[in-house]
Amino acid sequence: MDAAYFLTKRIEFMRFFFDEGQAAFQRLQASIEEGKPPFDDPPYSEDPEPPFLEQWMAARTALHVVGQTSVSMLSEALKLYFHTLQSRVIGFAVSKEALASAKQTGWVALYRDALGVILATDWSDCAVDFGVIEQVVLARNNSQHAQELTSHRVVHDPKTLIRYPEPWFASEEEIATWKECGGDASSLFAPELDVTRAKLFAAADHIEKLAQWIEDHMDRAMAWRRAQKLKHKNE
Repeated sequence: MDAAYFLTKRIEFMRFFFDEGQAAFQRLQASIEEGKPPFDDPPYSEDPEPPFLEQWMAARTALHVVGQTSVSMLSEALKLYFHTLQSRVIGFAVSKEALASAKQTGWVALYRDALGVILATDWSDCAVDFGVIEQVVLARNNSQHAQELTSHRVVHDPKTLIRYPEPWFASEEEIATWKECGGDASSLFAPELDVTRAKLFAAADHIEKLAQWIEDHMDRAMAWRRAQKLKHKNE
């Protein structure tokens, strides 16, 4: 099974979903700002706020939700890819000790270490940033666990900020403000989860490069598999 191919197809769909989803709400915001129908005839109001502000803000929230949904799709695609390598392509088990450790380090580190042994690498010869890849999963975890009933706003949790004090999915302005306010991981000024197109697609590139690197070195995995079979046969 060509696991890398199906991973790429999922990522391709994620990119399509993000672009089309964002475009719809960006058009809505532009229509409000430019006074296009049906926003060309605002009702009379003595409120100093601009007309249709509520609808504009809803579109802004929707843009963030599209980003959160997309990063969740990317995380799930990666997890499915690793599971497929484990169960259908290479065939390897993960020790109970490693699974226990993964509760603290995360499943990206779990598979990185397991595949590092199988592929005989410390990953220094693989030009991907595992920190960025791990933050895809952390962003997914934050976005899928709502923090307040009253808001769709998602901020980076203390665990992420301690490990990554300059999170990948956050604006430079919010990171700077948070640091100016003391940089406390539990601060109310913690930076918001901000999944931009540039950061999301760059993270996807890292994941695709990782899958391609693994595919290019699959002969090592097959050699490991043969060695395991021989080992079990001789035991």
